[in-house]
Amino acid sequence: MLRLPLIAALATLLAGPALAAQQNFAMMLGNRQLGTLAFDGSGKDVHLLSRLDNTPLGVADGTFEAVTRAKGDTIEYLGVNRGSKTRDIAVTREGTQVTAVTVTPADEMTVLSDISKVPAGTLTTAEAFGVLANGKTCPNPLTMYDGRRVVQMATTAMDTTGETVTCDMSYRVIAGKGHLSPFNFKSLSMTAIYQAGALAQITVSAGGFNLNLVRR
Repeated sequence: MLRLPLIAALATLLAGPALAAQQNFAMMLGNRQLGTLAFDGSGKDVHLLSRLDNTPLGVADGTFEAVTRAKGDTIEYLGVNRGSKTRDIAVTREGTQVTAVTVTPADEMTVLSDISKVPAGTLTTAEAFGVLANGKTCPNPLTMYDGRRVVQMATTAMDTTGETVTCDMSYRVIAGKGHLSPFNFKSLSMTAIYQAGALAQITVSAGGFNLNLVRR
């Protein structure tokens, strides 16, 4: 019952302004398609939905939906996990400063769920993905906050061949919990490839595995 207000908030956010054309990606591990990701919007009004439905033995199957909406200087974010992990995170930002965070269930909170620990100038998960998805070339450094951790992403090298731009990137959890318990990865390698001014692929590498997000 505690999750009902968050679900209602998600419905309200989804009923926001019409967004840009949807971008669709396949999530691949080697030759195996694990699921899909759909993204639409730009700037501070963005929406993404990832769906895993073919993970090995179904252990990681589920959905993650993230919505960010702007109302003047107020930014509202809601991230909803369903599947092997059930978690709802709501974040409010006024200007550049996070002013409220709600994590349900409460035992999913981390020290970074305390707003006093969150640095100014962070982007939500949906906004940060939007920077990559709507970009035309390697992104400038950015800092992301998802309610449980703070992440810094930056381009470390760029190669241009014809209409293809390859961006080597760093992804570092600088505060809060790492990714994928019990591994708790805090440093990932990323590569973003742009073709003819549009994102074509993102590769994330950790623990000997490469997860590819390929535009469809």
